[in-house]
Amino acid sequence: MTGALELHEVCAGYPTPKGFLSVLDRLSLLVEKEEWVSVVGPSGCGKTTLLRVSAGLLRPQSGKVLVFGEVPRGQVAYMPQGESLLPWRTALGNILAAREADGRVDKKTKREALEFLEDFGLADFAKSFPHELSGGMRQRVALLRTFFAKRDLLLLDEPLGALDALTRAELQDWLLGVWQRLKKTVVLVTHDVEEAVILSDRVVVLTPRPAHVAATFPLNMTRPREKSSSSVQALRASILAALARKNL
Repeated sequence: MTGALELHEVCAGYPTPKGFLSVLDRLSLLVEKEEWVSVVGPSGCGKTTLLRVSAGLLRPQSGKVLVFGEVPRGQVAYMPQGESLLPWRTALGNILAAREADGRVDKKTKREALEFLEDFGLADFAKSFPHELSGGMRQRVALLRTFFAKRDLLLLDEPLGALDALTRAELQDWLLGVWQRLKKTVVLVTHDVEEAVILSDRVVVLTPRPAHVAATFPLNMTRPREKSSSSVQALRASILAALARKNL
């Protein structure tokens, strides 16, 4: 069966003044349709590079990358790290930007965007500019823009990483609700192991650079998941132990 995302023995990296920096080393990963997979690993191991290769933004040296059985050519919605909203556009304008690259913005699309904002509690902020929104609101808009792109595979790079703990917890619940309603395939990069356990169907642990998959943890637990539950804490401990191993 064809997966939503398939990486087969992928090697990738970047040229440097001293030669070539190898970042991914024969990395293989299969993500099924409508599955939520979170990727964790040591700092600088190649998590963002994995997303860039999956999005078709970085060509691998060797190996194969397939999105729904095809070479990646714009079939994904990619949300990079950091502030990604266009400061000169309103929340509605930022949401519409997800469709403009495909030339699909018309009156019907604008109505859909307004309904989309309303469905997920942001209708009152449609005309607000990013500087008028809190950090949590900006991330909600950025995430909704990614979902509104009408791509079936979403690549999210630390989307909640810059938020305070309380706002982050609120957005984890909100993001899970959006995903459950829209049934997208999600690959999430996060440094927060507890976040990965709360949200995911599966957690993938990468080795230090050059990275390959060190371990995979299926999460056969119903949602929503309580952070304080013994099963969540046990899985968190197991993943942290895998990350701490010296010989991944």
